Amino acid sequence: MKKALFIVMALVLAVSVSLIGCTGEGEEGPTPSETIVLAASVSLTGPLADIHNSAKGPIVAAYVAQNPTIKVGDTTFNVEVEYLDDESSLDKMLENTDTIIDGIQAGTYHVLLGPSCTAFLEAQAVKATSGKVVQMTFEGGATSLFDKLDQYGYSFINLSFSNWFQIPVLAKMLAEVKEEGDSAYIGYQNDDHGLEYKAQAEKYFAKEGIPIDGSRAMTPGEGSSGTDDLVAKAKTAGSEILCLFGYPEFVFIVHTSAIAASYDPKAVILGPGACFGVYDNIMNTEHSNGVMTFATANNKTSARTATLFNEQLACPPGPGPIYCQDFWGHPCYWTAMDFIYAGLKAKGSDNDGAGFTIDQKALRSYLASAKINSVFGETWYVTPSVVLGATDYSWTDAQLKSPVPSGYAGLVNYKCHTGEIGQWQDGYMEIVGYDGIGETGDEYGLTNYVVTASLVYPKPSWLPE
Repeated sequence: MKKALFIVMALVLAVSVSLIGCTGEGEEGPTPSETIVLAASVSLTGPLADIHNSAKGPIVAAYVAQNPTIKVGDTTFNVEVEYLDDESSLDKMLENTDTIIDGIQAGTYHVLLGPSCTAFLEAQAVKATSGKVVQMTFEGGATSLFDKLDQYGYSFINLSFSNWFQIPVLAKMLAEVKEEGDSAYIGYQNDDHGLEYKAQAEKYFAKEGIPIDGSRAMTPGEGSSGTDDLVAKAKTAGSEILCLFGYPEFVFIVHTSAIAASYDPKAVILGPGACFGVYDNIMNTEHSNGVMTFATANNKTSARTATLFNEQLACPPGPGPIYCQDFWGHPCYWTAMDFIYAGLKAKGSDNDGAGFTIDQKALRSYLASAKINSVFGETWYVTPSVVLGATDYSWTDAQLKSPVPSGYAGLVNYKCHTGEIGQWQDGYMEIVGYDGIGETGDEYGLTNYVVTASLVYPKPSWLPE
């Protein structure tokens, strides 16, 4: 009787262990789940709410709606998304991140989606690395993280950003078309985002011989008083190129300040905000015409992006919501979802039908070396082998480490991007570039870049006739 009882207890213990799993280090692993859950701390309320609602939110919703299940082994699992509201508070975001990481380790959640801005992204990266949990980012760039890539070995960054590889293309393009004496003025949001872009513009504009007359910090909440002052300073300086590196609060009103001041520069670069289709709706095309912004693709850069913009992200008639087609971010966010699904399929387990689990170390290893077919074509993560210095403007393929070294963060290779700079032309976002971009001898080797229209310089007038 005792022997039989021992055998029964041993079987129960064995089954329990198989269901719970093990990390290989003597610790309990995640409990198998009937559903795959993607979790994120996002700003559903507060001043950062528009970022999530305009960028990652619509893409995650659209992607999961079109791909509601993932088959792992012989089992098909439903995919769900759970958002924890951080109320636009960094402290609350970190608290939510702890909850999500605990849930991933327990098996309640399976993927950590990144937060809503660059500053939050970096703060969360520390916790993701410490907890050995993959952080799949959407909004937020990584220029400020370059010298810390070896500290964030579980972070994967998908968005293009200032020197990866927007500002280098912008500067080279402007230098090619500008007329003698043309100079620039920079407005920048006084936070991580604006300071990053200002610094890169100063570096690359100097490289290309574009004088900068001055700059004006924009304080969130300042509204039209900030854009009025920026325009007044740029007009007084005689600047023919106006740059505004700030959030939509400023981007959507700077033209009003320009009209009021009768200031009509030859080139205007705005972002983020002008990258959204709604910008053209609000400006009624005549005032958006010629405005430049950041854009990675449109419906002409490939057959795959044609499907993305014409079908998967088709806008409703008339002025749509603010997120109606983001030509900068949406291709990158769709690519992030492609990576997530590919990783879960490749490294997830159905535990012989007992439920889904995913080992985060295995997922991290897969992402670091995978080459997937995304909306950009073949796409993969790299890490620059050198920390960017003041004179570093480009990298050879040998300097872009692939697969991503263990212990380093990964960035979607900028050479996979099909665009960096867009310009509104007759109601649509065209991808523009400098002469010979992507061709043999191109300084930056952007072989995937697709120019869909020639740059218009000087741009059409902002001012009413």
